[in-house]
Amino acid sequence: MRVNFLLLVMLMLILTACSNKEIEESKTIKILYSSYADFKRDYGSVINEQSSNTTIEIIEYKSSLGDGIWDSMKYIPVSGQNWDVKKYIEIVKKENPDILFFPSEIFSELQNENLLNELNMLFTEEDFTTGINENLLATLNEMGGGKIYAFPQAMTAQALFYNKDVFKKYGIPEPTDKMTWQELLLLTQRFAGIPDLKGMYTPYYDYADLLTEMGKADQRRWYDASRNEIHLGTDYWKRLISNEVSAYSSGGIDVNGGVPIDLFISGKIAMILETPYFMRQIQSKNQEVSWGVVTEPVGTENSDISTTITYPILSGISSNTQNYAASSEIWKQLNSKKTAELRSKSSIEKFTISVRQLKSGDDQDVFYLLNPSVSVLTERKSLNAEVKQKTDMIINKGLQDAIIDSGNLDSIIDRMQEELSHALYTEKEK
Repeated sequence: MRVNFLLLVMLMLILTACSNKEIEESKTIKILYSSYADFKRDYGSVINEQSSNTTIEIIEYKSSLGDGIWDSMKYIPVSGQNWDVKKYIEIVKKENPDILFFPSEIFSELQNENLLNELNMLFTEEDFTTGINENLLATLNEMGGGKIYAFPQAMTAQALFYNKDVFKKYGIPEPTDKMTWQELLLLTQRFAGIPDLKGMYTPYYDYADLLTEMGKADQRRWYDASRNEIHLGTDYWKRLISNEVSAYSSGGIDVNGGVPIDLFISGKIAMILETPYFMRQIQSKNQEVSWGVVTEPVGTENSDISTTITYPILSGISSNTQNYAASSEIWKQLNSKKTAELRSKSSIEKFTISVRQLKSGDDQDVFYLLNPSVSVLTERKSLNAEVKQKTDMIINKGLQDAIIDSGNLDSIIDRMQEELSHALYTEKEK
């Protein structure tokens, strides 16, 4: 009888120990995300909020950091100002989340506050790194000063689509990968004078945007806000302006707009600068047009760099997490190849594509041929929305005038210089 009692006591102790162990291993992982609804939309199909002994808790930052919108290809705050990183950091310090999602523009501040854990060890696992381009890893290391602290949820990208039938009909050489902006503008002018046909359509660029983008490809700005200096009068910017004016005034670039896919399919435009979503649209109509795609145009000195690749949202593991092992497992699941494939199939996002090459040898390869520009990825806006609107109006008006009256280009540039300088000076004096 005594032996049976002792056995019973020992069994109870073992069961109690196992029960306590299970309780100890039960964990809650806090994820800082824009909102609970956004998280369910983006990851509800790939991760359970309650799985085995790990509970997922979503902390929302949208009400404090602000909501984001797409402005052309850029993901920006609705406010038009920079993201309120101070409020975001306050949430992090108050709520102590384990996993952080955040707009890429605030990455530097989070790193400076030592709020992000190093992730390099996770990128040594072959299963996790499948499809991740070496150029992407090099970019993330450069952003982190030699270490990886965050990983993109997706990336924006742009490429040059062209109608092969149009080029064949008029005997014009097709565009190629890594053409410079100057070469592309000259190519558009080969179609000048052809009725009901334009060489190129840029749905996300007006006159000012196109000029800015061409300068960005050579790592140039048309202004220095800190010194109130305008550079449009320099030889470099005069040449860019002259090239752009020639392309528009010849009729090589379409300015009237329209539905991009309809213009392209019907052969009314020979080329178009567009996004991954446009490729899906063409493929759904692949019996109607013979088409090709090459990289976006590049700068004269940076032929391997893209200025349109950005990472709208990054994620990382908090440096203050108390459950690194559990946090890293959840983080890897959120950023795995399987998750990327599921998100890619379900996403209807117009501007983004997976940062992983989920397939190789198909048309989507074009979006991975160029390297991201670290300066573009990490820059903060130096002009607020109101000032940018004013300066864009001045540049657009000046270029419109020059297209109509190219003989007075120098005097128009002088006028633009003066008006832009006044706009920046007025803002600086506020």
